[in-house]
Amino acid sequence: MQTPLEARFPAASSPWFIREVPVVSTDGPKIAFALLIVFVLMLYSSIAIVLPQLNPLRPVLLVAAAALVMLAIELPQTAQGFRFTRPQTLLLIAFLGVAVASTFTALYMKLAFNTTLDFSKIVLIYIVIENTVTTESRLRKILWALVIGGLFPALGTIHHFVNGILIEGSRGSWVGVFKNPNEDAYCLAVLVPLALALGAKSKLPARLLLWTITGIYLVGIFLTFSRGSMIGLVAGLALVGWRQRSVVIRMLMIAGLVGGLLGGGAFWTRNQGFNRDLSQDTTFRQRIGTIKAGGFMFLDHPILGVGPLNSIVAYPLYVPEEFLDCGCQNQLVIHNSFVQVLAELGLPGFILFMALLGTSLLDVRKLQSGPIGAYASGLEISLWVFVVCGLAGGFIYTWSPYLLIALIVATKHITQSNAVETPA
Repeated sequence: MQTPLEARFPAASSPWFIREVPVVSTDGPKIAFALLIVFVLMLYSSIAIVLPQLNPLRPVLLVAAAALVMLAIELPQTAQGFRFTRPQTLLLIAFLGVAVASTFTALYMKLAFNTTLDFSKIVLIYIVIENTVTTESRLRKILWALVIGGLFPALGTIHHFVNGILIEGSRGSWVGVFKNPNEDAYCLAVLVPLALALGAKSKLPARLLLWTITGIYLVGIFLTFSRGSMIGLVAGLALVGWRQRSVVIRMLMIAGLVGGLLGGGAFWTRNQGFNRDLSQDTTFRQRIGTIKAGGFMFLDHPILGVGPLNSIVAYPLYVPEEFLDCGCQNQLVIHNSFVQVLAELGLPGFILFMALLGTSLLDVRKLQSGPIGAYASGLEISLWVFVVCGLAGGFIYTWSPYLLIALIVATKHITQSNAVETPA
């Protein structure tokens, strides 16, 4: 029986003052997430360099901007609200703030400004990841995008090596940021644990594909002859092997790793190999020289450092005299990410950077007992690979660590919201 109000206002003709609540998405922004996937693939493809005719369009920057715009448009239409995770996101914003402040006191302000501007783009994409990677399905898709994206520099490095396009006469590399063999190898090494983590939760066909991709990565890394990245890769693979539940599989993986190192060493063609006297090794001495110079920069500029990436400018002024005979008088970046932070951003930047790394590693460790523990384990090991590689290279303004931390934050949100899939 209808009430007087229902009789007067039937459902077919609701009054103007009663509005239906629109259906909102529970997965978060969809278009922004799709654009994020495209951005990741384009970032690794170095498309503007491979296809110079696209460079005036700035395609990677264009897609990143579109993702941000769509995030701002779509987010109010979802049920999740804006995500700003403490402490990681707060620490990252503060770290960017120190870089901005350091720019005004930098030795070469233009270089510091451009570096800080590039780093701000990393922070913005971090925010897009945090607010769009909201389910296990999306986490898996972004991991796939990273792994597939890594094929571009891996295959590019192999192609250049086979065709004799070499750095320092013997080292393979690719284009763009991957033209530096050390950065090329480090970026690939970070992706290896992610590929293996995806394989752990995939069916056999996908698993075989991921193992093939991992093999391509390993070849690409080897051909760069980057010793620091090779050590980081070994550390990552050793952690992957050690965490296998089966003792037999664990021992087989470790034995395979040792065998691969011994066999690969026979084909190591770089002039400065692992078997040389380190006291006479030019590149090793250069690394020690840059680390000592970085320490002196910090002592002279303990509050804000010499400015983002300005260690290159300051280096000839601070290099110790005993390293001048090995080509260390040239402008070199500090070959240690942690000393680089101290030298370029001072003690505040160092504290924020270490806190960002430390809290992320602690959080992701706790997530490994959950339903998406395999992905969390892969992210943790990848971040440890960055740490080990960072001991021999200056990588604090590169994409890899911040993409990993953003995905760790997203994984934490997914676990807390129970937005995980039931195994088939």
